[in-house]
Amino acid sequence: MNYYSHSKLNENEITEGSKELRVHVNGVKKKALFHFAEGLSLGYTDKELKEMITVVVDFHDLGKYTSYFQNYLLKQDPIDFKLKQHARLGGFVAYNYLEKKDEKKALLSLYLIFLHHSPLIDILQVPSKLDDDLKRIINKQKEDLVQNFPIIEKDLGIERLQDLVYYTEETKLRKGFRYWGKKYACIQDYFLINYLFSLLIEGDKLDASDTVPYQLKPIKPSSVDDRFGKPDFQQKNLNQLDNNELRNYCRAVVISNLDQPDTLEHFVFTLTAPTGIGKTMTALDFSLKLKDKIKKNSGAEARIIYALPFINIIEQALSEYYKVLKSQNINILGHYQYADIFGKNDQKENVDGAEQGYDQKLMALDTWQADVVITSFVQFFETLIGNRNKLLKKFNHFANSIIILDEVQTLRLDQMPLLGAVLFYMSKFLKSRIILMTATRPKIFELAQEEILTAESEQVNPKELLTNYEEVFEVFKRTSIHPLLNDLKEEKESRTQEFVSSIFVNKWNAEKSCLIVCNTVKRSIEVFDTIRSYLEENNLENPLYYLSTNIIPAHRLERIKNIKEDIQDHKAPILIATQIVEAGVDLDFDMGFRDIGPIDSIIQVAGRINRNNTIEKTHSPLYIIDFDVKATMMVYGRLTYIQAKKSLEQKKCFYEKEYLELITTYFDGISDKSSFGDARNFFKSMKTLKYDSDEKSELPVSAFRIIEESDRYAAVFIETDEDASEVLEKYLQKITNQISRKEYNKNWKLKFQQHVISVPKYLCEDLETVNEYEENILLVPKKEIGSRYSVETGYNRDLKEQNMAYTF
Repeated sequence: MNYYSHSKLNENEITEGSKELRVHVNGVKKKALFHFAEGLSLGYTDKELKEMITVVVDFHDLGKYTSYFQNYLLKQDPIDFKLKQHARLGGFVAYNYLEKKDEKKALLSLYLIFLHHSPLIDILQVPSKLDDDLKRIINKQKEDLVQNFPIIEKDLGIERLQDLVYYTEETKLRKGFRYWGKKYACIQDYFLINYLFSLLIEGDKLDASDTVPYQLKPIKPSSVDDRFGKPDFQQKNLNQLDNNELRNYCRAVVISNLDQPDTLEHFVFTLTAPTGIGKTMTALDFSLKLKDKIKKNSGAEARIIYALPFINIIEQALSEYYKVLKSQNINILGHYQYADIFGKNDQKENVDGAEQGYDQKLMALDTWQADVVITSFVQFFETLIGNRNKLLKKFNHFANSIIILDEVQTLRLDQMPLLGAVLFYMSKFLKSRIILMTATRPKIFELAQEEILTAESEQVNPKELLTNYEEVFEVFKRTSIHPLLNDLKEEKESRTQEFVSSIFVNKWNAEKSCLIVCNTVKRSIEVFDTIRSYLEENNLENPLYYLSTNIIPAHRLERIKNIKEDIQDHKAPILIATQIVEAGVDLDFDMGFRDIGPIDSIIQVAGRINRNNTIEKTHSPLYIIDFDVKATMMVYGRLTYIQAKKSLEQKKCFYEKEYLELITTYFDGISDKSSFGDARNFFKSMKTLKYDSDEKSELPVSAFRIIEESDRYAAVFIETDEDASEVLEKYLQKITNQISRKEYNKNWKLKFQQHVISVPKYLCEDLETVNEYEENILLVPKKEIGSRYSVETGYNRDLKEQNMAYTF
């Protein structure tokens, strides 16, 4: 008799086996061991870890050998939905097999197999899965397997299997998990569990989908040099260098670190450099040369993972990487999905894989089968700190990788101690190389040390790659920051008009391109409308643009392109925007205004002014306005507002060479007064393996989110035109299976996402969903575009009056 792991419908619409069980188990084992990384520090030797993986994989589908499962899989009567379950039988057998050798290995193996189709749970809750009904199920399954033991033993290459198939004594398991969780669980165990779990579930899904694991390839270490030339380290009089020469110099300083004999002993790096200095290419250059050095030292190929804060700038990063690496036969993958934020939690998958439609390309994407991965902070950090099966498939690929984290100043301050600590432990246990890039030097590792690592008797010592970054900052005279915090006198409702008539018109002239950044969408639209009226009244022809996440991504990309062209053509455009321009938007204005906010955000906006370091525009101004105290506090918090204001009130003007001092003053002040209790509690949950909890007062691993606001927003599809209608139709056809998911993902998915925005839920309560089967995404139909959506400023927020200010 043949035993199957998966089934399919044949041409006659009859269910038949699609893969033999022994073939599947061997395939999972081969794929898990293919991705196994040697030399990690997870508490066991490579040999022990491989043995554990082998045991877990061998037994993870043992229950599929029962007639109960085979009947269910092939839709043959009788079908018993309780007895057909397969995961926990294998968990007991793995425990019984390992218990006398090493109880922790035995408990760990049972835990991994029990949950391999589910999210991870608190290990103290595993005993709650044990009861008399489960004991009955296991005994019935054993009775069913008796006649098949010789076949199974041959398939698995194991003897006397019948001696291992029994319901383990509950008291022993309860005591074992309680002792582990209460007495000796540690942060290393968190990485051990997630790593082995990832190898198991990734191997399982890759084999089920017949996706071939990707073999990492070497990448020319000179790739960046080939495009931009080899940087010169000899020229040291920085004041005499133009912008390109300074970029090359900084890259040369960073690359020179690779000549030091102890380079491979360092795992945590920082790259601190001013905006517009070419950090993206410098970090890629360093990573490629470091990858080559690792290969020569250990023979291992390192995957490069580049993570960014916003989905909308990943396309730009992909483009830059392709230009450098396109001539080589390597795989560059962009992993970003709108579902990162708005998708439902995967509580439980199709536990048996029966008749499940798999998409090989999607599986390769979700498991990062590539040499270079460009992804979002959501994907990266919620995989690193998480319990979700869907995300943990790729956790194992952190091991031995080179990880570049860009624009890290966008991370929330309250999370920084947690993120810094977890990145440190990631480098320690998984041997990942971490490169943190920023222009504002947030205290991620300092806060991690103060709040978490010191108590754990650990010490993080990041190595700065641009060793003379302070000297580099001193060179720049591109911009200056001018606080005008008390210049608006009227009530907050009238301040937009006051700003335009008394500040904007006095600081700006029609020859200058200008950027204005507001904290809230509501304020930004008011400023846009008021400035448009001013330009019309004075017969001024400066192009006027609006940019925020209130506008669909398809329009944003086109708008940025048009603004850039207008700047190059000296048309002096004016852009009113929200914080969306603070990271990854390569625009170069003559001057700007920004609503008061975090000092690092203010400096990021300054990075969009005189970006190309034109001498004639030395000290181009960025004026800081205080539009609305209440709104700013709601967006950034009271402490941020007070400390930002206090820092800015020190002087009437800050030149660029003083920005480092300004940011240090700000971070020192805000860090001293901040509460980091949540960060410490999340770390405690990781350390004690509390992956999930029903107690709302607790902060289990499952509660961690890199974007806190997502629960207050809804995803809305904007049917702007005929093209959008076609995209929407294809989405509906995918839901109703009129077109395959594969076709949709290849041809339509990105186009669909380009028409989706996030809107505060209170503004879209009366919207219908795009389809009765799709509850996550709402719809603004084409017939309502005139009242619901403006091509210029996006979603109409005046339809519902409410005294709330939102930003996104």
